[in-house]
Amino acid sequence: MTKEDLIKGLNEDLAAELGTVIRYTYQSSKALGFVGYELREILKDEIADELGHAAFLMDVIVDLGGEPTTTPRTFEKPEGLKAMLELDMEMEKNDVANYRAHAAMAEELGLIELNMKLEEMAADEAGHARELRRLVGGL
Repeated sequence: MTKEDLIKGLNEDLAAELGTVIRYTYQSSKALGFVGYELREILKDEIADELGHAAFLMDVIVDLGGEPTTTPRTFEKPEGLKAMLELDMEMEKNDVANYRAHAAMAEELGLIELNMKLEEMAADEAGHARELRRLVGGL
């Protein structure tokens, strides 16, 4: 495992965050009615959180000598709020697994601050997934 491997993984995380910002913005535009209004309010806060993750990842990639990606991860566009939220839950779970794997890589390279921040970001994404489960349960 090398620093280049970590940079590659962090760029994958960055692409995921950029894709999530776009996905949540897209989903907000498709969320209609009373439930849709509530979802729009929730996603507005999540978008800001995901942008913060992306900015952090860009800084770290540059600090490690890499070039941050500007290409977002693509996503499906299911119809209906429930299907959108189920997709979001699955994507958040994937993000948790990826952050934990990259945190372990950072630890192996002796990058303790990065390790801890990535674990914190994994916990944040796990919290998003839990909130999404609760929303889906109410539909």
